[in-house]
Amino acid sequence: MKIEIYVATHKKYQMPTDNIYVPIHVGKANNDLDFGYIGDDTNNNISHKNSEYCELTALYWLWKNSQADIVGLVHYRRLFMNSKKEFLNNNEIKELLKKGDIIVPKKRNYYIETIESHYSNAHYRKDLQTVRKYLSSEDQLYFDKLMESKSLHLYNMFICKKEILDEYCEWLFPILQKLELDIDTSTYDSYQKRVIGFLAERLFNVWMLKKGKNTSVIEVKVKNIENENKLVKGKNLIKRKILSKR
Repeated sequence: MKIEIYVATHKKYQMPTDNIYVPIHVGKANNDLDFGYIGDDTNNNISHKNSEYCELTALYWLWKNSQADIVGLVHYRRLFMNSKKEFLNNNEIKELLKKGDIIVPKKRNYYIETIESHYSNAHYRKDLQTVRKYLSSEDQLYFDKLMESKSLHLYNMFICKKEILDEYCEWLFPILQKLELDIDTSTYDSYQKRVIGFLAERLFNVWMLKKGKNTSVIEVKVKNIENENKLVKGKNLIKRKILSKR
């Protein structure tokens, strides 16, 4: 079975040496830079939407263009790792997918707030209200359940058989296209303009809840190559919760 794990990046970076990892230059349509990687601006693509869609332009590209049996999306500085703190290799991925349907990051727990309050403190709460109206009545139930919870899978990262990714993307991108037309980002700064990517992280969890017992999930640790400062992140979370007026 052919495996392709796409590594979304916007800059030249040291990539995993295993040939299953394929660097993909996201947002390439928006600049003239060439890192020698596949660009998300080739073939069927939405590369020009990268400022709002983030790594989802790579997801769209692999949905429409990859012919591999098993596919995945990771980031240049965030990758799945094994118990030896090494990046997952070909054989490890195959073995994991014998035990489950989809490999995802271990959930992040927000002990002091819900998913809804966390998003509202970090971004614009009104965008959550916008995304909800474009969900089916059944999906709204899962959305509400997620909003009330205190943990979720982040990063828009996963590995699975191509047919599972196809099913997810066929559900996800029509919703995102509606959001794109409805959310006015003209007053947003460059960080908040990434709203479609932020909302998709939540929608992935909605879809996972929807799949429920029909999909077996394998949680795997994610290694941040640049070593996030968890203490700083925690302080920023509390600061946003206190100061947010959105």
